[in-house]
Amino acid sequence: MCGIAGVLALPGVDVPESVLQAMARAIEHRGPDGEGRYRNGPLAMVQRRLAIIDLVTGDQPLHGASGRVLIANAEIYNHIEWRRVLSEVEFRTGSDCEVPLHLFDRDGVDFARGLRGMYAIALYDPESQRLFLSRDPFGIKPLYIAETPLGLAFASEPQALIAAGLVAPEVDEQVRTEFLQCQFTTGKQTIYRGIERVLPG
Repeated sequence: MCGIAGVLALPGVDVPESVLQAMARAIEHRGPDGEGRYRNGPLAMVQRRLAIIDLVTGDQPLHGASGRVLIANAEIYNHIEWRRVLSEVEFRTGSDCEVPLHLFDRDGVDFARGLRGMYAIALYDPESQRLFLSRDPFGIKPLYIAETPLGLAFASEPQALIAAGLVAPEVDEQVRTEFLQCQFTTGKQTIYRGIERVLPG
């Protein structure tokens, strides 16, 4: 289990370091083995790592030759097969999470289509200043978003968005009944007003 969080800021808005720090603290329990941060233009993001594959060189964020940057909470089961398919690519690490970075270079927004595994990925293209968020088709790895006064915020847990002061911890009364009946919410809605799930797939 790892944790990711960040903010893609609105034009002219800077993400305070205190916001990134609060998000990092809120997901620290998800990744006790290290922390990586990235800031470029409108984006600030952090990853907390639980090291399983490539304990030495697999620290995130991962940087591609194209300039794109990736953080993830992921286990890509077919990463070895993809390394064979992408034999012309010079991989910099042994991390399974480097594969989607190179697949984006090849396939663009369809980069996750051939992945087998469980993942929540944040991939940033600094040239276009676009952020791409993706979850595995079964939704095993969590990922939440919120539109905030700073911009679009994302995190592995709603608590990271709340702890950073980006979203008030207000219960969405329209969803509350479903939550009390089922002990979960369906679709993109969460129990918190203003926080949505990134849908699987």
